[in-house]
Parts: sequence; C-alpha cells; structure tokens
Amino acid sequence: MQSDMKTQSVEMAQAAYLDRCAPGYRTRRVHWSGGTTQVIELGEGTPLLLVHGGMGEAFQWGSILSALAKSHRVLAVDRPGHGLADAFDYRGVDILAHACRFLGDILDTEGLPAVPIVASSMGSLWSVAFALSHPERVPRLVLVGAPAGIQRSQPLLMRLGTLPILKTIVRSQMQKPTRESTRAFWAQLMVAHPERLDDDFLDVSTASQARNVTNWFTLIDSTVDVRGMKQKLVLGDRWKQLSVPTTLIWGEKDVWCQPEVGEAVAASNPQLRVVRIPDAGHAPWFDRPDRVVNAILEALAALR
Repeated sequence: MQSDMKTQSVEMAQAAYLDRCAPGYRTRRVHWSGGTTQVIELGEGTPLLLVHGGMGEAFQWGSILSALAKSHRVLAVDRPGHGLADAFDYRGVDILAHACRFLGDILDTEGLPAVPIVASSMGSLWSVAFALSHPERVPRLVLVGAPAGIQRSQPLLMRLGTLPILKTIVRSQMQKPTRESTRAFWAQLMVAHPERLDDDFLDVSTASQARNVTNWFTLIDSTVDVRGMKQKLVLGDRWKQLSVPTTLIWGEKDVWCQPEVGEAVAASNPQLRVVRIPDAGHAPWFDRPDRVVNAILEALAALR
C-alpha cells in the first residue's frame, strides 16, 4: 500500500509540473525485457530519445520538452528504478551490458531501428556504451552535462557517502526527503542557480526520491566507491573508438567535471566536439535553457 501511495504521489506531482511546462504531453507504460517503465512523449516528426541521469527522472527534461517538440517527436524514458519505472536492484549487475540491453529494448518496443539520443550524466554513460556496441542505431549523440565515465573523480559528497561510517547516516537522511533537502542537493551538485527551481519541480523530485531511493542505493553501490567512479566504468580509450558524431554540451560551473576534461577527450576523436555553456552547472538546461536547446538543435540539424 505504501508503495502504491508513493507512486500516486509521483504521478500527481509529475502531472502538475508537466501540465504547466509541457502542455500536450502524453505518458505511456512500455515493456522491456526486465520490466516496465514510463515514456513521456511530446511532439511529432523525427523521433528523439532523451535519457536522464543518475538519481534522476524523465520528467526532469520537462522545461525543454516543448522547445524540442517543435521539430521532433520527443520520447523521454525513465531508466529502471527511477521515476515511474519498476523497481530495480543493481547489485551484481553489469552496468554497461544492462544499459545496452535496456536502450536496445526501448528502441525495439518503440519500433525505432535507429534514433538520435540526448542524454545526461549517468544516462550519457549508458548512451555512449550503447553507441559503442550498436553505432548503426545511434546516428547522433548529444551529451548534456559532464558524462559519467569520462573520469574517475567524483564530487566529495558522492564519495563520502560510500564510506561505511557515513553511509548509514547519509542514507537514513535520504530516505526522508523534503522540498528543502531536494533544493540543497540540486544547489550542491546540479545547478548554478538553485533559486530558479520552482516548487512544482522540487515536489516531483522529492516524491520520486521517496519512491525510488532504495533502488538508487544499489546503483550508487554498483558505480561509485570512495575514490570515485568505479574503474571498470571509466571509458578511457573507448572515447577514441566512438564513431557516432557526438556533441558534449557542458556547463562551465559543472562541479562533477570541468569542460577542459571534455575538450581533452574531444581532441582525441574528430567525432567529438564540446559546446560550453557559461554560468551553468551539471544540468545546464535549468540554468540556460535557451542556450542548451539551441545547442541541441544545432547538433541535430546535421541529420537533416
């Protein structure tokens, strides 16, 4: 019963947020080989898949859905264990193989032989892994914010949360999220201007954390240790093997990783380019939505 109530809380908060910022959106349950998840859809025309980051949700693209949907049929998917997807235990899971299976299943379910992908953070790692394994299915990648897997280093807050002495305390607090704690998290790790986050957005994020935090713990344990991103998930030279044209849209105030790191990686592969977004953080579309939308559309325009 409690789980049903938490799901209903997410559904109600999400509807209030998307009704305002993405009018005309539709939601659907879709099946993949490990369960079901939610797809948020808006617009007509060329399909475009959006893949959110770790401890995130598909609805978090809401503030730019309408702008992207003017020229695309936008499909924002909840990754397993996030948003309104089924619960998922990441313990013992081969993360990159799982990512490829999930994204491949979503494309198959949607009847898409290939689709350009816009992704963020952990979603970017998943999407790069999929593009490395199935380049024929990803004509273009747009990675918004520092992609997970580009370096081992992680913010201190993430690493400290893996220490046994602190893990219990941190996770106990995470299981009781509030609007204020959600804003504090976004202020520390996600955006340069937390004052621009409205209450509707914070309410969905808070409700989703209450529903999904146990899933998130298993993902954190599978991807992060006290030194940062687990070494097996750091892509390293695999960036040089990426054959898909890829644009990295990077906030200059991203606390996860500075754009200079991306520029060094891009120098090793002519398929990669970096677009800097001034005065923006890890989720730069919240800080500079117009700049980010323009950069995304410019990257996608080459497909026409």
